[in-house]
Amino acid sequence: MTRPDTAALAGPPAGIVDVWCVPLRLPALARDRLARLLSVEERTQVARMRVGGEAWSAAHAALRLILAHYLGTPPEGLRLERGRLGKPRLASGHGPYFNLSRREELALVAVASDREVGVDLERQDDATRIERLARDFLSPVECAAVERAGGDRRRTAFFAAWTRHEARRKLHGVALEDPAPNLKAGTMVLVRGLEMPAGYAAAIAAEGGAWRVRRREVAEAL
Repeated sequence: MTRPDTAALAGPPAGIVDVWCVPLRLPALARDRLARLLSVEERTQVARMRVGGEAWSAAHAALRLILAHYLGTPPEGLRLERGRLGKPRLASGHGPYFNLSRREELALVAVASDREVGVDLERQDDATRIERLARDFLSPVECAAVERAGGDRRRTAFFAAWTRHEARRKLHGVALEDPAPNLKAGTMVLVRGLEMPAGYAAAIAAEGGAWRVRRREVAEAL
């Protein structure tokens, strides 16, 4: 994506990655209000969903509100598209980098003005086949760390590793089954775990090493 000088971009200050926590269990009035912010294409997608449509609608409407908070434009007027690797972006090419992750009743939105970001949120489901997923998708080092953990710590170790793994891939818009992206020489990607409510795990990835996380509440963007 071609970007102008990052100093001219709306978004968090340079070196800051904002992480917005978005609760998705909302009253019907709030859900209806948010649904009106979606594009025609997004509403059509929600209508096709057999399950999870209300949560998807709330998460993507909240994303619009958050982006509009930085840009100073009406959220319903924002045009979003998918880049070459499928990662969502602003169609105008002007504005912050962002990424969204949603699970059940919660969503996270990561926003930065000066670097690509990826965020992953997971529900720590007891039914998850952690040994198989670790073996098939995690690196040998990550897989060994999960295997060394015993008891309940094994599940915690797996989801910590899994969310970091997924955040790295989402930064580049790479699907789980695709090979890891080839980074430009000298490109650094730093991944950090995020503190979450009980039952959830999350991580954020961003280019460069000189950045920090700033937690935000979605009420600030309303």
